[in-house]
Amino acid sequence: MRGITDRITKDGIRVVRVHYSADDGKCNETSKGKEWLLSELRGYPGGVEGAKWKREMEIDFEATGGELVFPQLERSKERILIEPNVKKIPDHWKLYGGFDYAGRGMTAFVVNAWDKKQDDYYCIHEFYRKNSGYIQTAEHIKNCEYYSKLEWIVADPSMWTRTQERSGQTDLVSMAQLFSEVGVHFVKGVRGGDTEFAELANSKFWGMLDHGELGKGKSANISKTQPKWRIWKTCPNLWWELTKWRYNEWANSTGVNKNPKETMMDKDNHLIDANKYLFKMISSNWMADRVDTFDMTAHVIN
Repeated sequence: MRGITDRITKDGIRVVRVHYSADDGKCNETSKGKEWLLSELRGYPGGVEGAKWKREMEIDFEATGGELVFPQLERSKERILIEPNVKKIPDHWKLYGGFDYAGRGMTAFVVNAWDKKQDDYYCIHEFYRKNSGYIQTAEHIKNCEYYSKLEWIVADPSMWTRTQERSGQTDLVSMAQLFSEVGVHFVKGVRGGDTEFAELANSKFWGMLDHGELGKGKSANISKTQPKWRIWKTCPNLWWELTKWRYNEWANSTGVNKNPKETMMDKDNHLIDANKYLFKMISSNWMADRVDTFDMTAHVIN
């Protein structure tokens, strides 16, 4: 029966759930239901995709925050999340690494490839592990099949803060220094930039996808539009983070009492941060000139 689920829990308890769509007057497949839905959606930021609607009406307790940063991802999944499309990395592709370290938290490392001929980008490798010490992490990076082809690896700038003790020494050292001593060198990234990264992805990478799917505008051309940044299926955790990333939800009084800041939730965004450092290093203005003239020697750890 529509809108009704019936299941037995592992403890043997029967649970019957009645969804609002079980009522003909609230099912969006009926004209009356469509009218009801349009009326009810007023006051729910993001509509049916918003966290408030999902929590209250879909009983989705994992829905947190405000609107999705990238709502088009699930709709365009087949075009963005793809099988690796080359058996061997072409010589004209340039590879870059991004890194976000948390010794007792989640550490993230990504490799992105730039196809210079097509001006396309691919995330082709991810490392996503909790409680990964710097020696273990460094070994993974050095053993990555793309390591020798990397132009550079850009990392969270907090890694240059001297916070680490050495046995028998009073001077503190940085995590960047420790990684350097085991053979992995980073360039220093720039903090912040969530909004710029979201704008880059939504406008430059995936901006025309919905128009192509809906057939608007010059459909003969737009329907062939392909995303400019695609993610290989070898990077499932990045896809998970991107599809869950949300804006912080404003209290109803926020917009009345002060100008709200548009910020993203700082949770489950480790691979997002690694990519953000990477694309910001390439240049938030789009893209190639700064990379081609980048002076690696100015950023290597002494």
